[in-house]
Amino acid sequence: MKSYFKKTTFFIGLVVCLAGCGVSGTVSNETEPEELSVTLNEDWQEDQSEKEKEYQELLKSGDYNEDSIYVKVDPYDASPLSALLLFQTEEAMKVEISVAGKDEESTIKNSFEEYTTDHSIPVLGLYADKDNEVTVKLTNEAGTSVEKKVTIKTGALAKSIADIEVNEADTEKMAIGDSELTFVVPSTKRAYAFDANGDVRWYSTRYNSHIFKELANGNLLYLTKESNDADTYNVLLETDYLGKIYNRYDFSSSSASNDTGESEGEMTVIHHDGIELPSGNLLLTVNDGSNYIEDTMIEINRETGEIEKTIDLKDILPESFYEEYDSTSREDGKIDWFHQNSVDYDEADNSIIISGRHQDTIMKIDYSTNEIKWIMGNSSGWPESYQKYFLDGDIKVSGGQHAAIVLPDQDDNAETTDILYYDNNISVTRGDEADSEKYSEARQVRINEEDRTIEEVWTFGEDLGEAYFTKIIGSARYLTDNGNRLVNFGYREEGKTSSIMEVTEDGETVLDVDLTDFPASAWAYRAERFSLYNDNWTYQLG
Repeated sequence: MKSYFKKTTFFIGLVVCLAGCGVSGTVSNETEPEELSVTLNEDWQEDQSEKEKEYQELLKSGDYNEDSIYVKVDPYDASPLSALLLFQTEEAMKVEISVAGKDEESTIKNSFEEYTTDHSIPVLGLYADKDNEVTVKLTNEAGTSVEKKVTIKTGALAKSIADIEVNEADTEKMAIGDSELTFVVPSTKRAYAFDANGDVRWYSTRYNSHIFKELANGNLLYLTKESNDADTYNVLLETDYLGKIYNRYDFSSSSASNDTGESEGEMTVIHHDGIELPSGNLLLTVNDGSNYIEDTMIEINRETGEIEKTIDLKDILPESFYEEYDSTSREDGKIDWFHQNSVDYDEADNSIIISGRHQDTIMKIDYSTNEIKWIMGNSSGWPESYQKYFLDGDIKVSGGQHAAIVLPDQDDNAETTDILYYDNNISVTRGDEADSEKYSEARQVRINEEDRTIEEVWTFGEDLGEAYFTKIIGSARYLTDNGNRLVNFGYREEGKTSSIMEVTEDGETVLDVDLTDFPASAWAYRAERFSLYNDNWTYQLG
């Protein structure tokens, strides 16, 4: 590696189970743990800086004004349905842009409020394989405006993107704003986003797996590979919708695993989730290098890439759960006893909420002490010392659930916390056997941590029955603009179809979309509703 790489290596493998060698439930400390190293990679900066230097020279050349706007499609070679407009004006002006849609609801708009004479304007939300009409409105400080038209030609849509069929789209009841799209976060291949008509308006050339999150500054946390034909997802980017990179973290592949449990095929290091903490650091779900997988989290320093904290769930949960686990098995012999598929931060008390699919359990952990605060699930089979953590309430036990998140306050009661999650409803270890595999649903529960009680306040999916049962993946998201929920039935028909619905508080479906004909494993792992021009992101050239 070049000398300007910053690298941290941390041994997170503590124990190695010898079950794969025929000794069930035995742990050895003699085997050296594999190391997980994180590198703050800065090698990309030279190429990106060269691009931006070229764009700055074009901007300052004096050749481009409001009547002759320079257009660069896909300025960072990663976002084909985007462009950068470069031009100067004699007087300081602010800019509004509008990408013409098929109708008013699919027209994407944004305002840039700074008055300046040098304009580098990001254009997002173009259609593929089309001469896109973009209106550029210029307004001076006296309030006088002028409009200019720019035509932007784009290439054909990438072939690996699913066919999108819109069965229902009530735009008056949907949360779409001026530039909001429904984003498909895949298990592999391309991340992409479509509008209410089912037209793709954004996608990335960089393959993606599982991690696609908006950060506090409006950038994206994005898991990808060294190249699309590489075997392992081990590159974590901080990027934006235009494709510009701000940080890159390279992870060694020593602890990578295959999500399917096979000995060959694509691997991933950060297997299911990653979030930004209030400090700006990143909390990531990883494997610890032992024969036990998907049961460890690391916090990495955003600025240096150094691993600052490790949470090993084997240190928190009963030994028998991982030493004697036999509910699932893998071809590679590794033991996926917890299968952590989500983590969310609760700022109210500096804690994290995690979902363990293979224990059919959602739980809350104090982030400072790693102590359990509560457990949601079936308490049978848990040691007596853990019984005190279980919440009291007559609600259905979840099974194989995903994507547990903390909601904004729902009832003006500081003592309660609402959790929204996707209940696959498949009993893996201790789920609801009676209803297992009959349906899947989004569920919202309300927890009173003072009384240690839990109640169910909202569900959607049971009435859809077995046709929408999904044994793996899926998500449920709360849309703050209108209180709707975005529900992703990601693995219908044995993974041949992903169905995404937007549902109101009253259970009315206002968006119903089916995704089909996608590559193997490129289903919708999660669905998100994000704005291309969010309130926290400001593009700067250079």
